[in-house]
Amino acid sequence: MNYTFFMLPLSIMGNAERGSDESGNFVMLNGVKIYRLHLVGTVAALELNEESGSGYIILDDTFSTMLVHFQKPLFNLFKEIQKGSLVEVLGTIDVYNESATLELNNIKKVDMVRYTYNKLESIKNLKELSK
Repeated sequence: MNYTFFMLPLSIMGNAERGSDESGNFVMLNGVKIYRLHLVGTVAALELNEESGSGYIILDDTFSTMLVHFQKPLFNLFKEIQKGSLVEVLGTIDVYNESATLELNNIKKVDMVRYTYNKLESIKNLKELSK
């Protein structure tokens, strides 16, 4: 099952069990395998390699950070994104150096209203998942 979870705080990712099966890498929270995440945060760092068309960002949601990496097809999305940008990201769980990371599927800049709404949703979703 390719389960996408929308809006969770990044801080819970550090304690989540990580694994892999025929559907791919996942994190498990309260018995739910999560293969994809939709997150919101601030770009704390941005590294672009124009030669290879790849790079990464460090996504910060004020409580924790996560490495989000991407390849050539998504490189052009970063023309408007810079350090300090508020963004929404959608990505597939990946594991790098035994840490959960995100392989980027999509990214977009958001305004403060959307950012705040998504932060509230992440708290609500965490409560739902904790039941």
